[in-house]
Amino acid sequence: MGPRKISTSLLLWFLLIGNLSASDSISIFDFFSQHDSLAIHVTTDLRQLLKKKDEYIPARIVVSSQEGIIMDYEGEIRTRGNARKAVCFVPPTKLRFEKDYLRSLGFSKYPTIKVVNACSLTDLHEGYVWSEYLAYKLNQLFTHRSFRTKMVSLTYQDSEGKRKTMSFDGFLIEHEDQMADRINGSVYDLKYFQEKMLDRESYLEFCMFQYLIGNTDWKILNRHNVRIIRVSKEKAVYPVAYDFDYAGLVNTHYAVPHESLPLDNVRERLYVGPCFTEEELSKAKAKFVSNKDKIFEMIDESNLTDKNKKSAIDYVEDFFKVLEDERQAPYVFVKCRHY
Repeated sequence: MGPRKISTSLLLWFLLIGNLSASDSISIFDFFSQHDSLAIHVTTDLRQLLKKKDEYIPARIVVSSQEGIIMDYEGEIRTRGNARKAVCFVPPTKLRFEKDYLRSLGFSKYPTIKVVNACSLTDLHEGYVWSEYLAYKLNQLFTHRSFRTKMVSLTYQDSEGKRKTMSFDGFLIEHEDQMADRINGSVYDLKYFQEKMLDRESYLEFCMFQYLIGNTDWKILNRHNVRIIRVSKEKAVYPVAYDFDYAGLVNTHYAVPHESLPLDNVRERLYVGPCFTEEELSKAKAKFVSNKDKIFEMIDESNLTDKNKKSAIDYVEDFFKVLEDERQAPYVFVKCRHY
């Protein structure tokens, strides 16, 4: 497969990056992220896609911005995910581009882009997308060791003309290898991994962030919804969070706490990380409190509905009530039970 058409915008971009070294080269995700408004139109066999077999199938991928069409490419698409595959009419997907095609345009060889899309064609499910997108943005506020995202408008059209065209909101997620390269590291895939190998300060901030958004759907030992990144120059290993649809902040209708946890629903918070020392708590608390106003500003400026904004604000306020309480905070984070 190859490109049907390359836009003037893309050609100009190619000329701009032509003199960059391999280590400085730009990815297809970076190119898409340069545009304020982005729409992706995918034409594929929807019957095959919705079988959810996680097998790549041919797809025409047309990407448009405010400038018009910036890419028209014959690539591939497949479904992905675990829980969402079981509950979603349209589970998350992954787009794939040929490495030779990317190389020909001077882009880095990150051949796939994850797509998070609305599970079904309802306002409720589109609200979930915007809430999870907010969670990713909040994570980026606290650490550069996080996945970048790009909101897009998605359209899936049936190449066979037998199924109705679907349009909904979604967002792209940076390739994990690019995220690792960006922080001068690499994905660490040891079969057996211990928490004590992680950079302590970063891990505690990671855990406090998960408590902020009310997410218990992660596990270091089996790397569930966590990427472990090794940065050799720093002689350190860091956790990177992703997949927040089970977080209380997002509050999807299908999210339920793990049966091993003493929770009735995902809106209830439970700290499941290692216990802080008093000194560690004081340091982490200072960082989160210093970003308090920015968090509420990000919620207020988000595309959430007024109802969902209020829900998010109330939920985050509850977090800070705990964190800023001299009795509750040590009880939660210092005298904790490590699940």
